[in-house]
Amino acid sequence: MVFGAVIALAALGVWRSLTLYSNVAPDPVMDPSELGSVRRVLSLALSGDSAGAERAGATSAAARWALAAARRDSDMVRGWVTATETTNRAERGDTTIRTWFTTAAMQRCSGAAELVARLIHEGRAVRLVGLESPCLPVAPITFDLQ
Repeated sequence: MVFGAVIALAALGVWRSLTLYSNVAPDPVMDPSELGSVRRVLSLALSGDSAGAERAGATSAAARWALAAARRDSDMVRGWVTATETTNRAERGDTTIRTWFTTAAMQRCSGAAELVARLIHEGRAVRLVGLESPCLPVAPITFDLQ
């Protein structure tokens, strides 16, 4: 009898631990079109092609930001190009605000280096209307030797 009660309580505990958080939304789902758009724009910026970034769906402001970021810290931008982790996705009106992060340049930022992209979905196309990061512009790391 006691043994049966212990097994029943253990089974209840396992079931409860599996269902306790079942109604909590999982991490933001990565939208391949959003990820692809940002990756294309950043890759073109790394090669110095801001006109190509605009043809790829970025506004001129987003293309300029990406080009300046690539010039300031190409390692961080390369990290964002390969990043697959997303920390946030919000919708405000017709604009989707997506946050990616990379650990490629953590020594330059406190925590993971975040990239916030503002995107507008136009049918099947995605337009990149803004990029920003709290880690850029990044001052060069210098050491004073005495």
